[in-house]
Amino acid sequence: MSLPWVRLDANIGSHDKILGLVSDPSPKRWQALASYMVSLAWSGGHGTDGRIPAAALPFVHGTTTTARLLVTYRLWQEETGAWVIVNFDQRQELQIVSEAKRAAQSMGGKKARCQSNHGPKCGCWRDAG
Repeated sequence: MSLPWVRLDANIGSHDKILGLVSDPSPKRWQALASYMVSLAWSGGHGTDGRIPAAALPFVHGTTTTARLLVTYRLWQEETGAWVIVNFDQRQELQIVSEAKRAAQSMGGKKARCQSNHGPKCGCWRDAG
């Protein structure tokens, strides 16, 4: 399951990579900036851990030209058939972490229901996993 939100640094507008991008003479610089921010949300929403497949460029409002600009300013890295958002794994919650949290919450709910129905010493919730 995907994230309902992603983190966006409150100082993104003054980050050196962003300042470099918006100072670029390319007329596509603003589209690249928008594409970068949308790609954060798209990746979080689709649980791709920062990977943007080439086929997904239109869904993040990007093109190969804007993708190259993002690579130039070290906001994305190019892979075969995809791009990867730099430092996504350090700044966003990864899919495996989200799944582990949901599993723990589910198990907690099963434990609470079991103990509510069977008493505090019941452990049948352990078999419900």
